Amino acid sequence: MRVSLNLALAPSRRDRYALAWALPATVLGLAVLGLLALTTWRQFRDYRGVHALLVAQHAREESLRDKEASLRKELEQPKYRVTLNEVQFLNSLIDEKQVSLTQLATQITRMLPDNVRLNGLALQDRQGTLAVRIVLSAKDEKGIEAFLSNLESSPHFKDIELTNQGFAEAGLGSAPVNVACTAQYLTGGE
Repeated sequence: MRVSLNLALAPSRRDRYALAWALPATVLGLAVLGLLALTTWRQFRDYRGVHALLVAQHAREESLRDKEASLRKELEQPKYRVTLNEVQFLNSLIDEKQVSLTQLATQITRMLPDNVRLNGLALQDRQGTLAVRIVLSAKDEKGIEAFLSNLESSPHFKDIELTNQGFAEAGLGSAPVNVACTAQYLTGGE
């Protein structure tokens, strides 16, 4: 007589649930793995492209350095040395005389009271010094006086002179007040 013994356990509900989800989970895992492989391949391809651009840029920089070195060597020759010295001297003179018009306009507009308007601004060269000609309009004399007071107390201007003034007459209270003045401009802010 032969006795057959079955030692297998009966599948539980949890085992049946895991078996049912095994195939979809495997397919999803393979899809994610494929997506990761595709993303890795694209990033590697982008890396190779950027690396090629970087190598080309380094080669270009090296060729420019070589060209600069050859030009410097050529400039060191005696026939160009005098010209180079003259150019450097002229550049140093230009750097010393450089005036920023935007900085000048900003300095002047900061000193303007609310009721004063800047009508004109010009630079003039007077025996090696810079003079600024300023033309203003205001509703009353108080605004002009406040601006002139600000101009006198500024460290950037000195020797203020009124060159033209048109004050309102007593009967014409609404007429604007026009003033033109000049001042020496100190570029260093002495």
